[in-house]
Amino acid sequence: MKKILSILAASTLLTSAAIAGSVVAPVIVDVEPIAVAAGPDWSGLYLGATYGRGVGGDMAYDYEGSGSEFDSLESSNSYGAFVGYNMQNNNLVYGGEVAYSAVDVPGFGPTCCTPDTFNYFVDGKARVGYAMNSVLVYGFVGYSMSNFEFESGTNFDVSGMNYGAGVDMMVGEKMFVGAEYIARNLSGETGHLTETQTTNIQAFQVRAGWKF
Repeated sequence: MKKILSILAASTLLTSAAIAGSVVAPVIVDVEPIAVAAGPDWSGLYLGATYGRGVGGDMAYDYEGSGSEFDSLESSNSYGAFVGYNMQNNNLVYGGEVAYSAVDVPGFGPTCCTPDTFNYFVDGKARVGYAMNSVLVYGFVGYSMSNFEFESGTNFDVSGMNYGAGVDMMVGEKMFVGAEYIARNLSGETGHLTETQTTNIQAFQVRAGWKF
């Protein structure tokens, strides 16, 4: 009987010691924060191509204070290229762009005289926009130059300001696609005495480019 009591006592002591030994300090596990993916970087050099379509406008000729207006301009296609450079500060994106557009002939001329047309457009733009991850919304203002040609073959240079707005969307890491509305206010002397041509013309164009 004494042996049984001794065994029970020893077992109790061993069990108590085991239980006491099982109480350990909590383990601290280092948890690394999950990195949030940053939006695309719009800064740097970019270039691309455009397809445009005239969406309206009007033209007037002024000769010694006497003007005549055409209500609208002929719609036409344009094909071009652009190159620019962006700088980015948080969500603010700003920079400059130069674009060249060749025009279908005839096109972008007065509806009364379809062979009369603008031959091309060169647009310089100062741009500022707001980046929302893969989407960039922007506005611009700048200076445009062109050449207008009559059916007879006589041509003259015109120039003036441009302005508009657009949106670009990044596709992948480098490629982007977008759409843009541009208005051009152009004027120039026709070469016929003191006659001046003044044109307000609007166009919508889609664009695709590559950022370096």
